[in-house]
Amino acid sequence: MHERVRSFVSEAQFQGAVIEAAQWQGWKAHHARSALRQSGGWSTPVQGDIGFPDLVLVHPVRGVIFAELKTEKGRLSRHQTAWAEALAAAGAEHVIWRPHDWDAIMVRLASAPSMAVTGRPPGPAPTVTVR
Repeated sequence: MHERVRSFVSEAQFQGAVIEAAQWQGWKAHHARSALRQSGGWSTPVQGDIGFPDLVLVHPVRGVIFAELKTEKGRLSRHQTAWAEALAAAGAEHVIWRPHDWDAIMVRLASAPSMAVTGRPPGPAPTVTVR
């Protein structure tokens, strides 16, 4: 296992490392950050269905990745599973990454997705004109 991966102690630290690596490779990264409420609890204000993946990564050549990040023992909630199934059914690349996946994450960030993942050849998606 990569030395840097062993040093992750939380999902937030893992997430920070994935975002940093993605941006270094030229990806745009989005994460909706949770907010601390006055009551002391955490929440992520959303409009729509809960359980959306932790990260959306976009690269002009390498595609779009919806990534759910988990610690080694973390489990998907039923809402996260529903999003994973919906994204897969729509042909999107949805991944569940854990710290032990670090080497595979680096390979994916450095390359285009395979046809097995997307159903289309690597490269930008066809342009659609809306009138």
